[in-house]
Amino acid sequence: MAGDEAAVSDTNSLKQLYLEFSGSTSMHGIGRALSNSSTWKRCVWSVMFLFGLGFAVYQFVITMQDFYTYPVNTVVTLKHETTAIFPAVTICNLNTNRKSMIDSDLLAALESLEETEEAPEEAILKGLLQNDYTGVESGHQMSDMLIKCLFNRLPCSEANFSLSNTVSYGTCYTFQIEDPLIQYVTRPGPKNGLILELNIEQYEYLPTTSSAGVNVMVHPLNEIPFPEDGGILAHPGAVTRVGIKQEITQRLPSPYSNCISANGQSSSQRSFFQNTKYMQNACMKSCYQMRLYETCGCCDVDLPCNYYDILSIDRTTTETNNSLPLCETFDDFLCKIEVEILFLKSELDCDERCPPVCASTTYHTVVSTAQWPPDSKIEIFLDTAKSTFLQNVSFTENNSSEKFIRSNLLRLEIFLDSLEFKEFTTQAKYDWNLLLGTIGGLLGLGLGFSLLTAMEIVEVLIETVLYCAHRKYQKKKNMQI
Repeated sequence: MAGDEAAVSDTNSLKQLYLEFSGSTSMHGIGRALSNSSTWKRCVWSVMFLFGLGFAVYQFVITMQDFYTYPVNTVVTLKHETTAIFPAVTICNLNTNRKSMIDSDLLAALESLEETEEAPEEAILKGLLQNDYTGVESGHQMSDMLIKCLFNRLPCSEANFSLSNTVSYGTCYTFQIEDPLIQYVTRPGPKNGLILELNIEQYEYLPTTSSAGVNVMVHPLNEIPFPEDGGILAHPGAVTRVGIKQEITQRLPSPYSNCISANGQSSSQRSFFQNTKYMQNACMKSCYQMRLYETCGCCDVDLPCNYYDILSIDRTTTETNNSLPLCETFDDFLCKIEVEILFLKSELDCDERCPPVCASTTYHTVVSTAQWPPDSKIEIFLDTAKSTFLQNVSFTENNSSEKFIRSNLLRLEIFLDSLEFKEFTTQAKYDWNLLLGTIGGLLGLGLGFSLLTAMEIVEVLIETVLYCAHRKYQKKKNMQI
């Protein structure tokens, strides 16, 4: 009987503890659920309290799941600079090889295939030109094309152009000012940018070249240009104005995204293009070329196909003149189509191997054209041309000089449209302040819960543990007696 009385006393003590807690806690509902004298009211308040508790727990789980997906918000900021670095400009003649540099037999073969536009024959032509005429000498020379050059109202020359060898467009030239004293532009507008007058040498065009003019690409400094992916076409007999607007993108690294820094290239992001910076485009093209060779045993003629890079051979320990086959046959062409389909469907694991770069700069362009030179100044222009770059050219007809100008000369005006630029920055959706505030708001909405309420619960739990420990100690002591 004494033991039963002690158990009842213990139960009453715990009940008294929880009743005191329910009557004094700041958490709504629990006091009415435990201490209300009416039975049906206690039931109603108990249901409402459990509903609030379930709602708070459910929302808490959803919030934590969202938190561990590491969501981000994109913030767009319009910034203004007083000075801006002028980007790199790459110019490619649409004709890859000069006719005067091509062997007569190959030139005859090209002329016989002039009307053929089937992809296998086109690949054969590109393969022949790539194998036999990869040198800089066969392409158009900037010293022959450049007539006039001005940058930021100051004269420039071919010395300001560096050679950029591309597979699709052959010899290209990149204008890039490295002198920190003059590479900054302080005012927008055509007169404060790059002005070029070029001779595209259309009389040197191959019969297979489908367009006449130059391809112009504006890209960040120290990045490889890919003219085959786009650019601006400028045709002879016209002035082409290119207004540039800069955009900067800043992405958060892992765990918020899979981006890597420009200097974070690893073996999985191997690039066949000679560049120290990591570029997603270069990595994707290299991955595609590798998968094409692994599947078809040949290389795409429009991409680099280096023996050492494809086979991962250290050129410092192994010297060989071996070359890899290009995809030139009809069977190669069919195999290539299958690989391209897989690549477009993202089934070649290139997307995983080549994540985007965390910090990138892009340039959006606004293009306009007009006739150049105008008829009102054509005579003055011809007089100047005949005394300078056309002094060694003879014309048989009176209008042949004007026709020459309209067919071979063009003018480019590339400039900053504005010193303002947009910056896209990704920021973490949750920081610890927002996370705690969200959780606190959910608990407050469902239960009237606050930080002090948590301390009240901790206090009750501590008292419960101490009470149970004391009860266990007393029970053990009584058994020993």
